[in-house]
Amino acid sequence: MNLQFLEPKSADEWDGHVLQLENYSFVLSDAKYRSWEDSNTTSFRYLIFDNNEFVGIVGGIIDNVKIFGNYLECKHNPILIPNIDDERKTQILREVFKKLQEIGHSNNCFLVRLSPLVEYDEIYDKVYLEFGAKESPVHPQDALISQYFDTTKDIEELHSEMNKSSRSNVNKLLKDNEYTVKVFTDDSVFPIFKDFYTQTKQHKGYKGKGADNLLKEFREYLKRDMLYFLVAYYKGEPVTVWQMIRYGKYMHHYQAGSDLKFQEKCTRLLFYKALELCKQIGVETLDLFGGMLPEGIEGEGNPWKGVNDFKMSLGGKKVTYMHPRDIPLKRYYSIYLPYARFRVERKGHTVDW
Repeated sequence: MNLQFLEPKSADEWDGHVLQLENYSFVLSDAKYRSWEDSNTTSFRYLIFDNNEFVGIVGGIIDNVKIFGNYLECKHNPILIPNIDDERKTQILREVFKKLQEIGHSNNCFLVRLSPLVEYDEIYDKVYLEFGAKESPVHPQDALISQYFDTTKDIEELHSEMNKSSRSNVNKLLKDNEYTVKVFTDDSVFPIFKDFYTQTKQHKGYKGKGADNLLKEFREYLKRDMLYFLVAYYKGEPVTVWQMIRYGKYMHHYQAGSDLKFQEKCTRLLFYKALELCKQIGVETLDLFGGMLPEGIEGEGNPWKGVNDFKMSLGGKKVTYMHPRDIPLKRYYSIYLPYARFRVERKGHTVDW
């Protein structure tokens, strides 16, 4: 084996290889990496070759935790191409993890965090153990548990897979001429999104990105024709917006916002129109991008229960990827682990999934 970690020479080269993988998301897109660079986030990415054969990708960012310092995070990766035999996969993953340890040490990181879009894989598990990896003390973030919809199916079949309440709501709103939905693929909706997203963020107490930073990120998707907005109108006035990203065979529902003065709910109508859009442009899978609970705790008092129940009511399939793993790089990781777990569980989330 002669493994090489090569930086892509162009956006097309990177995206072209990512789209060869079995599972991927826009988080792995060139556009996302450009947005990290524009925000002065230290990032890296490599195409992995064995001699002249492409075998996978790895990339990440350097983030920071107060008190503990820098850490290296590989969101939705590393991922290898399908159909690699177990012995070869083991060897490749060992070299990839060694490479990540080197990058982590050179950036004074106290851990390397890995969250590949891989459902349970015993080879990953085996190599994780070899490197002393621990289950990351995180709730199901970054859409590692998500609701997927097979949009190669007929729209009638997708409609029938909703539960009775959701089907009834969609049917009612489709017949109500006071509700309309428009699709936008430009920046004309940015002011509406900023207003509604900010209202929703403040109302629900989210601590995520500010609207201006998101709009800056959106421009990277816009340059590559990846950006879509679905805007719901009531009596001609915009009331709710869904922001979506197309990348390869996937459409990801990334962000949303609503005018809080509007009391009626039309999110199921937006979902149905999103299905229609996916059918129209040839997308294979609609991903509602996270906000889901692990199997077995849907009935507990988790902060995401309402979102989870809503998304499950729409049909589709819940997909659960492997729990992220941390490879400790400094001895004080043993202090960080219970501290981080406590902070997550104090907010009502679970780290056991």
